[in-house]
Amino acid sequence: MIRLSHGFRLIASSAAIGGLLCAWTFASAQVPSLAAGNRFELAETIQLDRADNTVQTYLDRVRTHLTDRQWNEAVDTLLQVMENSGGKLLPVTEHRYVSVRDYCQLQLVSLPPEALAVYRSRVDSAARAWYEQGVAQRDCRRLLDVTDQMLASSWGDNALFALGEIALEQGDCAAARAYWEKAVPLEHPGDGPRTWLCVPDTDLDLAAVRARLVLASILEGSTRRAKEELDRFRQLHPDARGPFGGQEIKYADALGTMLAESTNWPTVQTGGDWPTFAGSPFRNRIAPRSTDPASVLWRLPLRESLPANRSLWGTVVPKRRVAEDDQAPLSYHPVIVGDLVLVNDQIEILAVDLKTGQPAWAHGSAAVYQDQFDEAVHALYHPSDTLGVPRFTMTAHGGKLFARMGSAVTSRPREQSIAGGRGYLVCLDLESEGRLLWKMAPDEEGLAFEGSPVADDNHIYVAMRRSDIQPQAIVACYAADTGELVWRQFVCAAETPARGMLHETTHNLLTLDGDTVYFNTNLGAVAALSARDGRLKWVSLYPRVRQGDLFKPPPYWSRDLNPCVFDRGKLYVAPADSRRIFALDAATGQIVWQTGTEVEAAVHLLGVAGDKLIACGEKLYWIGTDAEEQGQVKHVWPDGNEKLGHGRGLLAANLVYWPTREQIYVFDQTTAQLKKQIPLIPRGVTGGNLFIAGDCLVIATANQLIALTESPAPPTEANPVTAKRNSFHSGNLSSFPGSLIRLSCPLL
Repeated sequence: MIRLSHGFRLIASSAAIGGLLCAWTFASAQVPSLAAGNRFELAETIQLDRADNTVQTYLDRVRTHLTDRQWNEAVDTLLQVMENSGGKLLPVTEHRYVSVRDYCQLQLVSLPPEALAVYRSRVDSAARAWYEQGVAQRDCRRLLDVTDQMLASSWGDNALFALGEIALEQGDCAAARAYWEKAVPLEHPGDGPRTWLCVPDTDLDLAAVRARLVLASILEGSTRRAKEELDRFRQLHPDARGPFGGQEIKYADALGTMLAESTNWPTVQTGGDWPTFAGSPFRNRIAPRSTDPASVLWRLPLRESLPANRSLWGTVVPKRRVAEDDQAPLSYHPVIVGDLVLVNDQIEILAVDLKTGQPAWAHGSAAVYQDQFDEAVHALYHPSDTLGVPRFTMTAHGGKLFARMGSAVTSRPREQSIAGGRGYLVCLDLESEGRLLWKMAPDEEGLAFEGSPVADDNHIYVAMRRSDIQPQAIVACYAADTGELVWRQFVCAAETPARGMLHETTHNLLTLDGDTVYFNTNLGAVAALSARDGRLKWVSLYPRVRQGDLFKPPPYWSRDLNPCVFDRGKLYVAPADSRRIFALDAATGQIVWQTGTEVEAAVHLLGVAGDKLIACGEKLYWIGTDAEEQGQVKHVWPDGNEKLGHGRGLLAANLVYWPTREQIYVFDQTTAQLKKQIPLIPRGVTGGNLFIAGDCLVIATANQLIALTESPAPPTEANPVTAKRNSFHSGNLSSFPGSLIRLSCPLL
């Protein structure tokens, strides 16, 4: 519990400003005192939308029916539960939850053969019609209807196989793998419950399915996994044959040849855009080329992200935040589209030309959007009693720009009737010089947008928070063209150190891969949601740190811009309420491994290069991701007591760029060998958040955007594995012979 001092008070005031604020009144919100220790302890409970006892009663009834061999009654009851409570959550392990619908699917695929036959007699006709329609029209949504609602039908395996073929053609190897893995029946775990969804049986050629799993590993650059899978394939199907490149061949031989040749495949060149935080919706982009900057090309002044001398603690200032200053945080994360550089704060959006730093369009100013309210309102965007600092990110997609503007406060003291302004979303048309298409605030009091959206062709997805003693984490989907709400889904709620007594500023971002949205809530839970309808696919809980001291913030509290990193079917998560970093299976939410506490000062996950997760903060970390090295810190730099980091680093080609205040250190991604140093002080520059666009290195400091240009030099060749992975995510397989991506395919 937070203990409060008796001498601190906020002076009540009221203002009527532009119709935005009514009576803006503070009650006696009090700040914890240093003398009282300022210790807090969070409740252990994480609130989820759990199914009630009635659901469990029905599931117990199913087990009774099965014991009594009452197959019709068991199937009827399961279908009834799926219909009435499908969106609620049930645990499949102590810390992992799935929807009631998926839980019932787990029961259906585990039915005895007699009961399974009864179920199939009910649903096979509809499942077949959906499958045939999906294949004929190449309609993934219809095929997903089969797998999401009737996986245990006789057509579930066929739908999974078809979805995998389409995903592979589109370059999404991870999605193809997830579909094909479910098409291989697993043995029932005996007396224990089944926790992994897959078909109960199949008439597919399992050699052809397993060959595709090896193929997916080869194409995505997972060489070690491909070798292991190929060894197992040779044991299970040593003589299996099938169509390959228009010929009947032996699978093992063809895959072995392909694996050996994969290291010599041509490098696929990818674009240099940086359209969202971390460069892509899966938060794992590696810039296609490196740069060796020699001189300053241009500078763009930026507004200070916090008012001068702001401190929650009055004259007491906590230790500085990791890799930045407490009073001058490195809040800016611009986006780059072609030769257009866009950066925002809470008040305006700026657009400049990458080559000149001049205003991008004939507006007379770099500002293409400005908040309509005056400075009196803007001052209220930064309450003094706030945990956290503002962060500024945006997303560009399909010629549109999406940004969260206005107040960055996402949780407010319960005693305060109305806060100083609200955050809102804007959408600008980049093809019409930044024309405002729509502007939209949350439609309910107490709701706030947590950060900028992530986008696909038709929708945007954004994290939201509802203020309470236990803030609620929510995900919402809006139409990209109009801003109209499509769906909104509660994920979880849990206590934070503010305990409903202080303001909080958060900037949680979502991760998007295919039809799944991933959410690191920083409230003890990671979740996966269906992009189609917001259905929770799974929620996985991790152990939180529940005690602390507000005057002695631990380094992991600085992980306040930390979305999930998606890579080849895995999620990497560095929560702000844990000293560890976790790896989860993206399809199921199962925690695969976790690091020790030695990474608590790693606040930025830069991405995955080969078999290493690279993170930075005060230091630079290489963390193993494969086999016996998973979760182990393989390299740290510097390895002494120095704490040099200043800003978010960058992966580019086969290099790691890591900023400090005085210079940028450049390392080899694979060996962690220091390759060169780029001095900043002689150029009148300091470190910050890094971006590479064309031959420019862009640095976002606390108050400037700086572009450095390189001296003439031949371009560095991109890392082939990295380039292939980025190409697959964009669906570009044009550089690979057709025989390499087709074994046999009824659809393609």
